[in-house]
Amino acid sequence: MTLPRRVLWSFLTLLISLPLLGETMFGETTWYVRPDGGTRYSANARKGQCDGKADAAYRGTGVNQHCAFNDYRFLYDDQSYGNRAWVIAGGDTVILRGGPWRVGFATNNNNHVWCSGGQGPYSCTNPTIPPGTAGQHTRILGENHGNCSPSKMTQLYGGFGVASTLNLSGAQYVDVECIELTRHSQCIEHGEPRLPSDCNRDFPGIDDYATEGINTNTQTHDLLLQDMWIHRFPDRGIIGPIGGVVTANRVDIAYNGMSGWDFDDGSGSNKGNGTANLPGSVWNFNNSIIEWSGCNEAYPGTGAISCYGQSNGGYGDGVGTPPGTCLTANIDHSTFRYNVQDGLDLGHIDTGKCSMKITNSTAYGNGGGTFKWGPNENPAILINNVVIANCARMSAPIQGAAPAYNAHLGDFCRAGDAVSFNFRQGGLAFFANNTFITYAPAAFDTQCWDAPGVGSGSINTGCGNSTLVFKNNIVLGYDNPKTYDLDGKPGVPAFFYFRDNIGHIDRANNLYFGIRNLRCPTGHPNERCENPKFVSQPRFSKEQDLDNFNVHLSDSSPARGTGAHIPEVQSDFFGKPRPASGGYDIGASQY
Repeated sequence: MTLPRRVLWSFLTLLISLPLLGETMFGETTWYVRPDGGTRYSANARKGQCDGKADAAYRGTGVNQHCAFNDYRFLYDDQSYGNRAWVIAGGDTVILRGGPWRVGFATNNNNHVWCSGGQGPYSCTNPTIPPGTAGQHTRILGENHGNCSPSKMTQLYGGFGVASTLNLSGAQYVDVECIELTRHSQCIEHGEPRLPSDCNRDFPGIDDYATEGINTNTQTHDLLLQDMWIHRFPDRGIIGPIGGVVTANRVDIAYNGMSGWDFDDGSGSNKGNGTANLPGSVWNFNNSIIEWSGCNEAYPGTGAISCYGQSNGGYGDGVGTPPGTCLTANIDHSTFRYNVQDGLDLGHIDTGKCSMKITNSTAYGNGGGTFKWGPNENPAILINNVVIANCARMSAPIQGAAPAYNAHLGDFCRAGDAVSFNFRQGGLAFFANNTFITYAPAAFDTQCWDAPGVGSGSINTGCGNSTLVFKNNIVLGYDNPKTYDLDGKPGVPAFFYFRDNIGHIDRANNLYFGIRNLRCPTGHPNERCENPKFVSQPRFSKEQDLDNFNVHLSDSSPARGTGAHIPEVQSDFFGKPRPASGGYDIGASQY
């Protein structure tokens, strides 16, 4: 078929007018940073070498060439006096090649070349990222996004006192992928005595450190963090409230001196977060890890060098929340381990309408509780989780940590229980097919916040319309003399400690062994008190013993095939399908 000359000419004109690779196309521009790029050209920096819009090296001559920037900071700082604004627009994509890339001042004295115009070293981070849209997010990507692993991540490191390495306050419809956030030093800011050394905060002469990994605020929403490693910060890995949906996929938050992910920025700005006055805040945490919070990491290298609890000027919750907030939490296939205090502390969620769901996840080696949640998490659902409440584990050596990592660490078993949670009137807590292994003084601790005289410990009918469902769970207790002075008693852990009356308790098909204040038969359908006989079920004589658990069930386990069919539980902790009808195993593992 022959095209008319006018149509052919129009088509050729359209092709000629299309932008080159990397420039604006269909409303999006891709920007590049690479070590062989050049300086940024702008209206204020006319000697700049590159426009940042091509995945190409600087040729060595000329200005405003079609090539990549040679520094990450050029994306938001053209080095003209007081001009800190992103060159990118909302919906654009940034590709970071090579690295590592510094955030903050270039030097620790007054001869700095970044953030000129009175910003100072502490606030020398990126301004608010231009927001994308629901259909086209702004994206900050490491070069190996889409095929990322820890060894392939692009590193951003904060230095010379910068407060935040990646500022996500106000970030909306933004994706950050395949990025490592860290710093290149090991001085610390919290704990007494401060080992290996206190960070020098005085400028000039400031130490080369960054305080936080990421900052958020109540304007942060529709944020994706994917394939990230956030570690070695002397304060928090991530700090601040959120104002909508924030999703973390395959994120490891490790060795942060105060907390892993703390939704409390200490300013009170998060009050009302997720209440009727703001859109609901939703935290999705999938295939991710929060570990070694309250501990400081070696540099160079890895591993804990010093850890501190509250009695030594530290903190150490894996996840922390402040009072006066509401946060819907969806946690799946994630791990909370070796945090100085609680693994997951949502205990202050006491406002608004929110919920919590934890599935196929695990917690172990935490110095406080494992999972905690507040009264406004309704419903609270736990399915297919493995919980090992060995709260004194960090009192003993751990492979990879320095020999004296715990020399100034205390507060072991400070929570006094394995799992603690709270109700309001009409609340629901649903436990199904979990495996709980504990030597904490009490396995479970619950309270009604709507009860008269709450906190007095008196039994009343304050939550007479609330419901606790507890089915197909294994609860295995061990005796640990270290807990005797922590409200424990010689022998084994207590079962449930009800501070207030819960109106409706639906228990069935659970298996208990080594649990105090529990008589068998219990009076609940198909509950048994027998050894669960896991494939690997070690005796306990030292803290390291419980590291070797294998929660698969042996052939002779009484948990095999004796569980109730629960429609909400379609597979097990390891992803194996549960039977369509009958033959459910008790606990997190389906054989």
